[in-house]
Amino acid sequence: MFPEFFSVELLTIKKYHIDKIDSFDNIFEEFGKEYTDYIKQLFKKLAEKYNMTIAAGSHFCYKNSDGKYYNTAFIFSKYGECYEQDKIHPSYELVYNKHLTTPGNELNVFTIDGVKYGISICYDNSFPEITRILAKQGAEIILVPTCCLDNWGLERNKLFARARACENQVFVINSQLVGGISFPTHILYGFLFNGQSGIYEPIQSMCGNDTGILSMADRNKEQILIYDIDLDGLRKRKNSGVNCNIKDMRNDFYEKYM
Repeated sequence: MFPEFFSVELLTIKKYHIDKIDSFDNIFEEFGKEYTDYIKQLFKKLAEKYNMTIAAGSHFCYKNSDGKYYNTAFIFSKYGECYEQDKIHPSYELVYNKHLTTPGNELNVFTIDGVKYGISICYDNSFPEITRILAKQGAEIILVPTCCLDNWGLERNKLFARARACENQVFVINSQLVGGISFPTHILYGFLFNGQSGIYEPIQSMCGNDTGILSMADRNKEQILIYDIDLDGLRKRKNSGVNCNIKDMRNDFYEKYM
């Protein structure tokens, strides 16, 4: 799994020199049109070659179907399949380009080799409704590609990942972008990304882990996290235990206030 907007480094290929917001918009429009198909072709080949499922982060994409731009995450299977999820709540996209991005209008769960995945892109994971809907649709692993500009965003996303895992009895994998690009100079933060990726499970006595943190990267260091998660154990625990959010929900009560 890769982070949100990890493909942004492609912007450096042409060594853009940007002084105005308008010109930056044009660069992003070009970026979304030029690289989307190449990225999809590359990861499709890699998934097939290495016989694995690859969650290829998210990218700023232009869609010919409606002529609009989206922040879209992709999952590629070893069978040549490509699944897509558009970000529901645009935020910085990438840095102050929210106005270019069309909000997604659909949430999907993707089944690959018997495992059900849902995707919640960065800011989407701060809305409990997104993961709850995905979990209701059967998702067992929530993939959260993230791009944060500061420690505030880094810590918020770590907190949200643990909370969503507990609320919905799911695994959450949060891949955060790290590193920096020295332009554009007119933007307050520049392209400097803080990150600390992690793999999380519900905090539940039967899990044997009182933090919910299965594995966590060092802060702002490029790393690969590897962890064997116990899906069978999760499935057995999902509706059992003294404190089980899914089993103990009072939907009729909540509906009175919706």
